[in-house]
Amino acid sequence: MGKYEVLIGTAGILGLISFSSLIMKIYRTNNTESLPWTWILLNITAQLLSLIYGIKNNAVGIYIPNSIFLCGLMYIFYVKQLNKSNETEIKDE
Repeated sequence: MGKYEVLIGTAGILGLISFSSLIMKIYRTNNTESLPWTWILLNITAQLLSLIYGIKNNAVGIYIPNSIFLCGLMYIFYVKQLNKSNETEIKDE
């Protein structure tokens, strides 16, 4: 464990708390229309790279929060993909 790893762990926890409000809103409304595909895919990529870094450096304070972020982003991706046809139908009308 790194000397200041507790700082990155704390930052990860605070980030998860703020990210959880977005996840709850999406869970309640199933609305991901305001989140563009590029935002979702770039965030998934960033979290994967950060996760790999944390694993390679045995930095638990990085890879545990990143794993949780990644699960949340995959949920957003799933909901966005599931509602893709609904968004297309609304635009066609």
